[in-house]
Amino acid sequence: MAFTQIYINLPVADLEASKAFYLALGGTLNPQFTDETSAQVVLSEVIALQLMTHEQFSGFTSREIASGAVEVINALSAESKEEVDRLAAAAAAAGGTEPRAAQDMGWLYNRAVDDPDGHSWELLAYDPSAMPGAPE
Repeated sequence: MAFTQIYINLPVADLEASKAFYLALGGTLNPQFTDETSAQVVLSEVIALQLMTHEQFSGFTSREIASGAVEVINALSAESKEEVDRLAAAAAAAGGTEPRAAQDMGWLYNRAVDDPDGHSWELLAYDPSAMPGAPE
């Protein structure tokens, strides 16, 4: 089996604020899957987010929507450390927060950002060939 795309469904308290956050990260809105209760933000050819109001999201599960807890940390790779910094700045300007300082391990540079609902994302740039123990 080969997966070809990833769709991430996120419950959001304020659909407009969440759209602004993900559009600031460079996403584009897909109007085909967007209405007053849900919005699809395309992050790349293979990654799309479906932002849903709590009411809409609840129609897909009988479980309680997590609040104030981290259930998953998603990661998005960028082409460079500078791009990671630009994305983190854009996230902050669009209502996101940075829960910790940047990490620079030489071969991996990463910054954590949380969206307005607290969904956690790692923005990273890395060179696996420079990782300690990597084959030469």
